Amino acid sequence: MKAVNDKVIQQTTDSIERPPGGGDPATEPDAAAVGADTVNKAAATTPKKIFVCSPYRPTSKTEECRKDELMANINRAKTACRILTTLGFLPLAPHLYFTQFLKDEDAQERNTGMKLGMRWLEEADELWVFGNTISEGMAAEIEKAHELNKPVRNLPEPGRVIELLLKSISEQYHVPLDDRKAENSNGQQEAAESEENNG
Repeated sequence: MKAVNDKVIQQTTDSIERPPGGGDPATEPDAAAVGADTVNKAAATTPKKIFVCSPYRPTSKTEECRKDELMANINRAKTACRILTTLGFLPLAPHLYFTQFLKDEDAQERNTGMKLGMRWLEEADELWVFGNTISEGMAAEIEKAHELNKPVRNLPEPGRVIELLLKSISEQYHVPLDDRKAENSNGQQEAAESEENNG
């Protein structure tokens, strides 16, 4: 066993071959080999990190209503993340992530989750608020974003965002959404009448 250790030590004390340009190969990429363009392209292709700010903790009085409100809050945050991903952003939703292993109903674990979420906020490029309801946790996140000079954007409910996005697309490509619905319902009605006549 000692011979193996000596051999390992001997191998690790050998000199490290330096790349052209001289830097430490383990920590410093060679600018000539990597090229400034490669570094700039990597920065340009990195998606913008958006901190998702939406309610999580239910405030309803009855247990049944609390469960429904919690599910609505989770679905709101998931929909917001889906929208952001579709737009090419990297959504950061700590209230979806940390609640997978920290208990929100336990004050100490909730506090830990909030602190970790604030660390994510420090890494984010912007904070987007979804909906009109501002919870205590959201208010703290918005205040922290202002302290960090992060842009804060207020958006409607995620479902409304999708509706507005579809409206914008339909206007841009001159596709009237209402006419398509009418055509579709007329087509379904004609198909049903045809089926009745043939049946």
